[in-house]
Amino acid sequence: MTAGLVMVTAPASAAAFCPGPTPDEWSYNTRTVVLPGKPDVNLAVSLCFYDEVGFYQAVQNIEWASTTGGNGFGAKFHYFYGTVWVQKSDVNMCSGTAHPNINPYSSGSLAHSCTWKSANTSGMSADGKIVYDIADDGEGEKVWQLTGTS
Repeated sequence: MTAGLVMVTAPASAAAFCPGPTPDEWSYNTRTVVLPGKPDVNLAVSLCFYDEVGFYQAVQNIEWASTTGGNGFGAKFHYFYGTVWVQKSDVNMCSGTAHPNINPYSSGSLAHSCTWKSANTSGMSADGKIVYDIADDGEGEKVWQLTGTS
């Protein structure tokens, strides 16, 4: 298993990061997280899956942007992380987890991945989830199961 991380603190863009040749499959997921007493956060999470001669990689690109662009309102989240995995016939073959530093930035992105080697390509896909706990809402952990590639 190989995992790669790329941190970018520039404003979030519509384009997703997926290294290598043209991805075999894409999945896009969006959500606005309502934060009590702070600017809400728009999330855009893309998943891509590609085959590079027997190495299968799933990439998750997490992008965020404050709805007002402002900061200085305190912590947005107690924790926030994304996990991506390569699946074969709905069985996780590898996974990678990343913790983007969302609290101090009004926008940014983080791409991470996992890679699995196999000679068999049938039933392969990328899937993922986002797990977070909003600061000051008293509701605890939330899990956003992403729509994976098919």
